[in-house]
Amino acid sequence: MKKNQKTVAAKKQNSNVNATASTAKNVGALVPFQSVSMNIPLDEIDPSPFNLDRTIGEKELRDLADSIAQHGVQTDIKVRPTENGRYEIVYGERRFRASLLAGKMTIPAKVEQMTDEQAETCLIIENLQRENYSAMEEGRIFRRKQEEGMSVAAICERFGKKEDYVRSRINLTTLIPEVAEMLDHEDITLEMAKEFAKYDPDIQKEVYEQHFRNDGFYSWKGIPAKEFAKRLYDKYMTKLDCYHFDKTECGTCGHNTLNQVLFSDCGDCGACRNMACLLKKNEDFLVDKALSLLKNDARLHLAVTEEGDRAIAERLEAMGHEVVTLDKGLWNYIDEPEMPEAPDPKDYDDEDDLQFAKDDYEEEMKEFKEACSEIEFEVSEGTMLKYAVIRSKEVSILYDRVRETTETDEDGTAYAVAPASPAKALRDKDARNLEICYEHINKDLKKVLREGSAKFPTSAMTEREHQMLNYVLLDCISGTNRRLLGVSDYGENRVERLKVAETMTEEQRTMLFRMAFMRYCDDIYEFNCKADNIDIRLMTEFGQMHFPEETAAVLERHKSIYEKRHASLETRIKAIEDEAELLRLREQAGIAEVAGERVDTATGEILAAELPEAEPADYPEPAFPQEPRPDYAPCEGPDPDEFLPDADFEAPLIPLGEKPSERQAA
Repeated sequence: MKKNQKTVAAKKQNSNVNATASTAKNVGALVPFQSVSMNIPLDEIDPSPFNLDRTIGEKELRDLADSIAQHGVQTDIKVRPTENGRYEIVYGERRFRASLLAGKMTIPAKVEQMTDEQAETCLIIENLQRENYSAMEEGRIFRRKQEEGMSVAAICERFGKKEDYVRSRINLTTLIPEVAEMLDHEDITLEMAKEFAKYDPDIQKEVYEQHFRNDGFYSWKGIPAKEFAKRLYDKYMTKLDCYHFDKTECGTCGHNTLNQVLFSDCGDCGACRNMACLLKKNEDFLVDKALSLLKNDARLHLAVTEEGDRAIAERLEAMGHEVVTLDKGLWNYIDEPEMPEAPDPKDYDDEDDLQFAKDDYEEEMKEFKEACSEIEFEVSEGTMLKYAVIRSKEVSILYDRVRETTETDEDGTAYAVAPASPAKALRDKDARNLEICYEHINKDLKKVLREGSAKFPTSAMTEREHQMLNYVLLDCISGTNRRLLGVSDYGENRVERLKVAETMTEEQRTMLFRMAFMRYCDDIYEFNCKADNIDIRLMTEFGQMHFPEETAAVLERHKSIYEKRHASLETRIKAIEDEAELLRLREQAGIAEVAGERVDTATGEILAAELPEAEPADYPEPAFPQEPRPDYAPCEGPDPDEFLPDADFEAPLIPLGEKPSERQAA
């Protein structure tokens, strides 16, 4: 009996399937006018081409398949007919795939004629309402619509979402893969992901590497979203109020958070999201202010702290200005005297209290002017150094006392040396800069010659090279050869080296001579170099002969640096000397300058008229090294202009390989 019941049920199910298939084939005539519900064979349905952003997990699909196997599909999917007599899913692909997995033959569906645009819109709205999309999937959909030319307002209207919702979802597509993966695995909340998405990929990468990649003391995993947002903002979003440059352009800039929807909850705490622009504006401001201060006071020394930004210092140094690095904390320096604030009558109800405040203010002003006069006098005398310290957002004036140094005579007697005046200190600095210039030329030319040794020339030596060789080899040839050349013996005998030298070919000898000169150059001392240093002059000539481009680059680079520094220091020296002369004239006229005002020393009256400026002192131009003469005529006897080691040279020079008897016969 049971067997007969199963057979009847099977026949009934087959008849239903056949009836369904027959109905499905005839549905085409009804579709253009209305939506039809029916059971459709699964093998006649194709997935939706618009569901690319949807991700379905295997566990989620397996659980749904188990439910469908027991209870069937409770809600119809929607399909649309295609030209080849098949059907395409509009929405319900998850139920379709689970039915296949459950072994079903058909699925209940609503059939409706739709265009591609209608089908995609219907799919997205259905999934949004059912919350089947993750936030990242929604973001990809909205981003794709935006790339297709749809505005954010149109997206909001099409899918019934608010603007901040759509923008925040679109912004999620800018997450780096590591952060997006954390969101997918629910290692971070959606709110934290939104905060991540507000920042550039480089910042996202840095935050992930430092605070989310690993556990530990610096990990930010599990902190509240508000705390996470605050930490990001404090570290990477620079508040514009903290900077002192002109922020007129920032008022309408799209990178200002006050002009952005994503940061609308920040209130009036405007910050810049364009870090490169912000840093450039701040750097330009600091450079301009430092130059302005230096122009107004030539005694000023530009300085940065050890942890300061070297980019600004390098810009100033490229202009020829010296920037020193302070070797101690800023708290060890003397602050600039602070001008007292005048009392505001609006703050006082009683006239007597106002008068007392004015009296206190006058007394404070007197002390302030005295402090300014004292510190300016010490700066002029050289006992106090005045620094313009370039900070992260401002340039501060600080002072440091100069202590007397102690030197020792030849007999061991110690004596104190007073600090040099600002002008002398700058002249000493200028002289030292010239030494630095040639020290670097010395060092870099050695590098040029060492690197060029692999391609050393084998061409015939020039007359000038022979003169260089005579200069160099006098210090390295054997005593026997010195005697043959008529030079006194001042070194050990190297007989074997002489025998090898006498049997060398011309090409070997040429290479030996040039390599010997290069070896000599390696031993040239690199400190306290002078402009008229003969060794460096000869090395420069040698480099210009065989490595002209590299040598020219070295000379141009370091001489350019010196010339800029020299011009800057000369300007400052002249300004200081002019100021000193002006002060002398004012002193003769009974006038002093206090806190920027000219005061009659006899009466204390503030003067408005200006004395004529002093004529600038006429200082000689600093001496520069003369270029060596390009041509040297050979001579039989010693020439006083040639570079010879001994002043008492008498005998003519005899080249290597030539016998004295041959020279005498000639």
